Amino acid sequence: MKKHQLKDQLVTKKLQGIHHSGQGTAIVLLHSSLSSSRQWKLLVNLLEKTHTVINIDILGYGRAPAVIDEKSYDLNVELNRIKKALSTLIANQKFHLVGHSCGGALALKLAVEKSDQVLSLSLFEPVAFHLLAKGSPERIVSDDFAAEVLKAKDSYQAAAIFTNFWNKEGFYKSLPVKMQALMAADIPKVNLDFKGLMAESYGFTEVKSITCPTLLMFGEQSPSLSRFLVEKLKIELSHAQIESFDCGHMGPVSHSDDIHPVIADFIKAIKVS
Repeated sequence: MKKHQLKDQLVTKKLQGIHHSGQGTAIVLLHSSLSSSRQWKLLVNLLEKTHTVINIDILGYGRAPAVIDEKSYDLNVELNRIKKALSTLIANQKFHLVGHSCGGALALKLAVEKSDQVLSLSLFEPVAFHLLAKGSPERIVSDDFAAEVLKAKDSYQAAAIFTNFWNKEGFYKSLPVKMQALMAADIPKVNLDFKGLMAESYGFTEVKSITCPTLLMFGEQSPSLSRFLVEKLKIELSHAQIESFDCGHMGPVSHSDDIHPVIADFIKAIKVS
């Protein structure tokens, strides 16, 4: 095998589950748990004519590889993979960052660590619940929710608990049987997502280091827990703007026609020097 062919194979393996298209200033998209990069299809279509869109399958979802070592898993495992991909694709260039739910928490952590490289930050209900004060009513709700999913008798019950919490009671049973099975199969990664999220130690002091234009979004029908955190982030990020939508936590999936254009317009309005 020739050297350039081997190099191409190594790059392809390194970028497994990381989809890039378009040209121009880069935009990084991070999806929610129990989803994949496909949830951003409309947003990709809206932006790839003017930007390089890097649409990432988080580990264990879509076409991304599975987590190799579950015992040592934390969010740094996710971010190290993302950082290596960005180094390959855009080197040290600046980029816009979009995240939803677990992907929103990842985006927030990445923005804290790469605050000098992030041009803008768009977050729809990031589940960075480690930011909530231990013992507070909101933190107790998030901890109890994670424990309930973890202690479920099987993956189907866990998937029902998880999806019903973010939507409404009975939502899981209303889904096609095939979709229920697919979600249940991904529950082990959901539990790892919880593990990684709650192991984080940075706080609002570090969040305040984010000075780029920021768009915070929530669904008016979402659980009060996720809306509370968005409002709290707005207080800490005084420069941020906030938008609400007539939807639930999965708004970027269920109401993409409403939400994706708002994100696209926000990003396109930012002047890059």
